Formats: sequence, structure tokens, C-alpha cells
Amino acid sequence: MLVLAAAIVVLFAMLGELSSRVPESSDEARRRLESIDTARTGHRAEQWPAELAHIAEQEYALVLVLSSTCSSCEQIAGQVRAMLDRGPANLAVVVACPARERGEHFAAVHGIDRGVLYIDEDGDWVKGEFAVDTSPAALLFRNGTLQSALLFWDLPAVLNAVGSLSTADREVA
Repeated sequence: MLVLAAAIVVLFAMLGELSSRVPESSDEARRRLESIDTARTGHRAEQWPAELAHIAEQEYALVLVLSSTCSSCEQIAGQVRAMLDRGPANLAVVVACPARERGEHFAAVHGIDRGVLYIDEDGDWVKGEFAVDTSPAALLFRNGTLQSALLFWDLPAVLNAVGSLSTADREVA
């Protein structure tokens, strides 16, 4: 009986920990942004994949990092598809995936394969260059240097925040 009671306590503790890591379903919680503290802000990539080379040339650029294994990324991919219809030149999408075919499939299914897309197998490029190993992430670059890295659950919220970050940055410069 004591073992059963201990198992139930451990189970509830695990559920509590899990629920604290999953964002609430409310609109306010979805619009929440979190800074990715491990990201190497101030770093300029030593090597840009050919698909993303133009990002290093942009005054401001946004790179969205999605994962083919992330359920939040599935939802955000639809928002990205709508944004790609407008075709901004300073936007790119990186799909981190265990295998190239899986990343290509994810991009095709969600209609994000018609924009600037880089398939990052195992997330090696974003992890290696910028120490970003979580998704969905928004990476804001200025002249090829990482200015900010944010974990997000709603594309309009991150676009609003990025707009404010880049405006504030312009005022300082």
C-alpha cells in the first residue's frame, strides 16, 4: 500500500512538472515569448548555408527555426505559409529534422517549401553556430549578427516583438 501511495505521489509530481513546461492554451499564453538564454547573441556565423547566404547581407533578417518533430511547429507552419505568400526578402525558415527527407516532407506538407528554406539535419547548423537547440525559435539578425533569439508559440506575437526590437535597435544606432 505504501509503495502504491508513493507511486501516485511521484506520478502527480511528474504531471505537475510536465504541465509547467507546456504553454497554456489561452491567447495570452500563446503570445508569450521567452528569450533563449543559451543563444550566442552577438555572434556572426562562420559559415552560412548557400540557401541562407543572403541573410548575412540583410540589414535586418528573421530566421524561423521549426522542427519536424515539434507539435507547436506544426501549428506555426500554417502561419508561416500565410506570411510567405507576402514574400518578404528578409525572412527564412530553417527546418531542423533527423533526416533530410523528413524535413522536406514537413516543408511540403505545410507549404513552407516555396520560401527561403534550409533543411538542417539534426539541427547541426543552428546548434553549432548559435547554440539554439529548441523550437519554434525566432532568430533576429542585423547585418548577419545574431541580435536576439526567442522561443515563441504565435507568429504574429514574434513579428510584433521583432519589429519593436529592430526599431529600438535603429534608434540606438
